[in-house]
Amino acid sequence: MRSDIPSLMTQRQLDAIVVYGDTDTSSDLVYLTRGAHLERAMYLYPRQGDPVLYVSALERENALAAGVQVRLWSEQPLQRYLQETQGDMLAARVAQWRDIFAEHGVQGRVGFYGLQDMGYAYRLLSQLAASIPELTVVGEGSPNVFTQARETKDAEELAMMQAVGRATTQVIAQVFDFLSSHHGRGDYLVRADGQPLSIGEVKAFIRLELARRNLEETHGHIFSQGRDAGVPHNAGRPEMPLRLGQPIIFDIFPRDRATGYFHDITRTFFLGYAPDALAQKWEDVKQVFDQVMAAIRVGEPGGTFQQMTCDLFEAMGYPTVCSDPQTTVGYIHSLGHGVGLDIHEAPRLSTVGRQTPLRPGHVVSVEPGLYFPDQGWGVRIEDTIAFQEDGSIRNLSQFPYDMVLPVK
Repeated sequence: MRSDIPSLMTQRQLDAIVVYGDTDTSSDLVYLTRGAHLERAMYLYPRQGDPVLYVSALERENALAAGVQVRLWSEQPLQRYLQETQGDMLAARVAQWRDIFAEHGVQGRVGFYGLQDMGYAYRLLSQLAASIPELTVVGEGSPNVFTQARETKDAEELAMMQAVGRATTQVIAQVFDFLSSHHGRGDYLVRADGQPLSIGEVKAFIRLELARRNLEETHGHIFSQGRDAGVPHNAGRPEMPLRLGQPIIFDIFPRDRATGYFHDITRTFFLGYAPDALAQKWEDVKQVFDQVMAAIRVGEPGGTFQQMTCDLFEAMGYPTVCSDPQTTVGYIHSLGHGVGLDIHEAPRLSTVGRQTPLRPGHVVSVEPGLYFPDQGWGVRIEDTIAFQEDGSIRNLSQFPYDMVLPVK
């Protein structure tokens, strides 16, 4: 949580942190500025002082959402520094930052965050360190201050995430109504003119419904059918006509434009009817999903439930990534991931890497699935859940798990 940042800085012996960039690309900057939309902003957070946010005069009112002191870059005009450095932009920026840091007492061990071209960032920070002898540039590995702070969500964040979850499920409901309003003819779902409805037309409808609710796609969405559903991140081919009786994976993970928070939910369904053999595959995934959802709890590492998922699928006779990390069929990914200002963040429900015990404030996806592209099918079911203060689970993905979507 944001309130953890001072103690995390103390643990890492950081005297200050500096986050620079655009809120469109730096979720850490969004986190600190509480959703303000800013370009080329700098957030200074001295451990022993008050935070300050530097922005352009164009965005001074946007910056007020951050709730901290706002200063303007024009108070240290870059043009003056360019004149002093004979037009050397990098040297001018270093001189500008040096003066800003001196005004706010930024020195000692300073952690730098945000997104910038790697080569430029290296040159900027190297020259900054050389220009300010009393400053030590710290580049953290993972987990860094923000990785850990953002792992747990406070009540305000959970409310925002519940809101984007509601809006996302409203989109799914509208999409299902749109599909059900069409007729089945032969093997296909058809429009009023008798021509098959395409995945591309459904995707266009999805984007319209997202826009109506101020949701945006930064990573697209997945609406894949049949063989394509057997490859987890196959987004679906726009030209493909929708067929009856084939599994469709609908995985949607939009971001709220106002708050910056994501939601992640997947439903697999069949149009019109489900063939018996594929219906059993769907039931197998749903059974695993239900058992894991009933078992998942605070205090246990996320990998515990990944292993549980593998054990359940293997008992059904399916290959899994636990017993064969190179498998491309069966259960081939981790159980889930943290969700927040990034669609994928800590903690992870995986047996690989750092094991984080689940605790109140964590928000994670739970998404078991099976994939057999050569057999023409894939099934995944996913909800995003939050662990509350008392350890109970709040499901942020309140939407039915119907296997078959009726059509006319």
